[in-house]
Amino acid sequence: MLILLFYPGWVEGQLFQRPVVLEGVSAPTRNGTLEDLTIMIRGGRIAEISQTADVPLMSKKIPAQGLFATAGLVDHASVLTLPVGGSGEAKQWSWDGFDRFSKDDIETVLASGVTRVHLVPVRGSGISGRSCWVSLEEAEGGGHGVLIEEEAALCINLSSGPPSARIRAFDKIVEQFNNARDRRESLDSYESDLEEYLEELKKWVEEQAKDGEGEGEKSSDEGKKDDGNDGDEEKKAPEKPRRPDLDEDSDILLRALDHKIPVLITARRSADLLNACELIHMFQLDAIIHGADEAALVIDELKKLEDLSFIIDQPATSMAASGPGVLSTTPRRSSNLAALLEEHEMDWVIGSGGSGEGLWRMTRKLTGEAALSSAQSTNLRGLRSRRDSLRPGQNHIVLWSANPATQPAARPVKVIIDGEVVWQEASAARGGRF
Repeated sequence: MLILLFYPGWVEGQLFQRPVVLEGVSAPTRNGTLEDLTIMIRGGRIAEISQTADVPLMSKKIPAQGLFATAGLVDHASVLTLPVGGSGEAKQWSWDGFDRFSKDDIETVLASGVTRVHLVPVRGSGISGRSCWVSLEEAEGGGHGVLIEEEAALCINLSSGPPSARIRAFDKIVEQFNNARDRRESLDSYESDLEEYLEELKKWVEEQAKDGEGEGEKSSDEGKKDDGNDGDEEKKAPEKPRRPDLDEDSDILLRALDHKIPVLITARRSADLLNACELIHMFQLDAIIHGADEAALVIDELKKLEDLSFIIDQPATSMAASGPGVLSTTPRRSSNLAALLEEHEMDWVIGSGGSGEGLWRMTRKLTGEAALSSAQSTNLRGLRSRRDSLRPGQNHIVLWSANPATQPAARPVKVIIDGEVVWQEASAARGGRF
């Protein structure tokens, strides 16, 4: 009773925040499949994955017998609920355009196993804005969607419009980055001028104080001097330097130039990819390329850039489908872009390029263990450290009807975030979908 009286929060944590348990599940790994697992979730995160776990009394059990568990899928290039088109600028932010009350759209994405989205603003050619990471968990006040990373990347689009518009957009981007550099020089000069001003102001104040003391010792006949011949004029106070005007767009570009945020460049055609390479080299950007459909045509130029990674989205027209004399308005893609990038030791992840519901279909089209791993990576930089998808500490879990690593017909049955079922298919729900 004393413990309950003086430590009610501790008692609530021990007695009422019950662990969530998934029993009898299987999990695909790099070395095969583990079966008959018990997954223990405490505080919303996986605490233990074991075949011999002791299930605590009063645990909350979620039916999972015979299902396969993975981490939630991650869409690295999503426009879920975002407005598309129009002009963009660096200070535009994708979170401002996200509609967490768009229930049908978000539920459709959850039903495909996607639990995290990297929201990429899609505007006309040029600087589009800043992306962010969103978890599709239930939000306070209703709806789905919680901001988990405010500023993921500065987004630039080099692929929209006819060739003339893309050339003008490239020139404008170069001008904007150069203006940002000029702004840095102006700010540096202002700081230096401000220091000099403070030193001069200090000296001027001291001189004024000395002159004030001397005035009291002047002889009476000095006051009779002609006003027109009173010597040198009084020394004026130093003029304070003017601070450069505020420019939020340039300040964001400066953060990109300083590698405080990466730059995500959408480039698909070979000419656009060459422009992206020039932009990255010109300003030494920490860059990720989104799209890269015609990467095979300029792979040697791409290899010259250090630490470059890619986001592959929905396959466009295959290069193999384009014959002599065939005029195509869409970028051509090599038959297996992921394999091409792996061959040249380049990192990649996948994104839907749309709302996110097509991510699982795309994952099924790609071959190899890397596709499913990529779909669960929370790092825009790709698969530099491949690990089993499900491990302690994670809080996004998808339960599948079959092994998603080997069976394309596998489908999500339940989606769990922070220990709560946020979506389940109608046949698995009691009395409805939720």
